[in-house]
Amino acid sequence: MESIQHIITELTPLLHEYGYYILALAIAVEGMGIPAPGQSLLIVASLLASTGKMSLPMVLTVAWASSFIGNSIGYFIGRQFGHVLTKKEWIKPRTLSKLHQFIDRYGMLGLVISRFVEGIKQFMCIGCGIAQMPVQLFLLGNFLAVTVWLLVFGVAPAYLHDELGPILAFYHKYQMQCWAVVVVLVCALAWWVIRHFKRRRATSIEE
Repeated sequence: MESIQHIITELTPLLHEYGYYILALAIAVEGMGIPAPGQSLLIVASLLASTGKMSLPMVLTVAWASSFIGNSIGYFIGRQFGHVLTKKEWIKPRTLSKLHQFIDRYGMLGLVISRFVEGIKQFMCIGCGIAQMPVQLFLLGNFLAVTVWLLVFGVAPAYLHDELGPILAFYHKYQMQCWAVVVVLVCALAWWVIRHFKRRRATSIEE
């Protein structure tokens, strides 16, 4: 809780001065693989929204759009200029190797998991581009990843701000079980989205 309080103290003035612009910029830049306090700003903005100092719908809309766009830009940078990034070692070989292993192992689901893994989440979208992940697969994974991430770091702090301490303690104690639940929910959501798109596609073909 001390670290959360420190983040709130450090970043609240930025949001007071620049509002949604700094939130959008930080999240988008972070999605491109450039270190920025996007996630921390989202948590603070959500907490400010719970006190009426910011609009929660606006915070969530700005955060979702900025994250999706920033991640997509990162993906296309990796897809088009991956050889330059690796040749100049702007992405270290060790990091690149971890990204490839992660993508090969988890595929689209890795986009969701990576949002909660420091050291990988910053470069995951660029890594997907370098690995030439199919565009449609990336966009679907990106949609799911951003939505889950926003629920955890955008919606939850606004409604559970008084329970953050016990929630964090519970998470640290039952981390594996929490992840098992998340994976099941994400797989179920992915299955529903894919089935929905297939039905729409079949309907459009029949027409």
